[in-house]
Amino acid sequence: MIARTLILLLLAFPAGAQVAIEVPGTPPLAGALWLPAGDARAPLVVLLHGAGGAFIDHAPLGQALAQAGIAAVAVTQTADGNAPNAFARMQARARDATRVLDHVLAAEPDRLDPARIGVFGYSAGGTAALLLIGGRADPSRWIALCAAHPEERLCQSPFGRAALEAAAGLAPFGAPDARVRAVMLAAPALGFLFAPEGFPEVAPGTMVRLWRAGGDTVLREPHHTEAIAPLLPGHPVATVVPEAGHWVFMPPCDAERRVALPYLCADPPGLDRATFLRDFAADAVAFFRAALAERRP
Repeated sequence: MIARTLILLLLAFPAGAQVAIEVPGTPPLAGALWLPAGDARAPLVVLLHGAGGAFIDHAPLGQALAQAGIAAVAVTQTADGNAPNAFARMQARARDATRVLDHVLAAEPDRLDPARIGVFGYSAGGTAALLLIGGRADPSRWIALCAAHPEERLCQSPFGRAALEAAAGLAPFGAPDARVRAVMLAAPALGFLFAPEGFPEVAPGTMVRLWRAGGDTVLREPHHTEAIAPLLPGHPVATVVPEAGHWVFMPPCDAERRVALPYLCADPPGLDRATFLRDFAADAVAFFRAALAERRP
């Protein structure tokens, strides 16, 4: 058995090329690392996909970052199937991200700068990202939400009802990683779980960028992005994709997916998802380039 935990598939690869990685532990994690060209130490961004997703969901973003001189890493997270409840899954996803960071920083000490770490989180990956920067989620707030808004989708769905039942008696929790100094969130889920005092461990100067879909029926506002915006450093204002659904941050659909999963593919008139995602990646590059710039003494 080969014990190496970072596997390079080719002898050489161009900037932005996808390189397979395997992260040992429980559960083992598989995904990809994108390294910029050259030998200089680069900042690193961890890409966290949504529930039920996979590392490949944000591969174009990883490639765009690497082509701009910013390394990126993503793994497929299996915490959704290996934890006893929704809250344990959130914490496990954040801790998996820390495992990935530990792994790639140890494997590529000459290429990755541990002082310049960012996180991108989509949907449930956004919840994990909030825990990583020092947020504390309070399960009792799920109970409070459903008492005040019983019509809310998260109080009616099987997932939501199970979380509501599990929330009773659970203490607030976090999973901070002090290395993270910038976070970009796209349609982050469950912002209502974070109380006004729910970000006590966020490091001063942490940079935050918010995006959300204006027609999101999966995560209805003001319970998600808009719930956290006034609590985060700098009080960021979310950039809204007008009329777009929750899945606009996912890759464009091929013909097979349009038939099998049409709800993932619908976009408002005039929005070309491929074009939008190129512009979105350019925004991510600009944000992380500024937020993870090398600090001078």
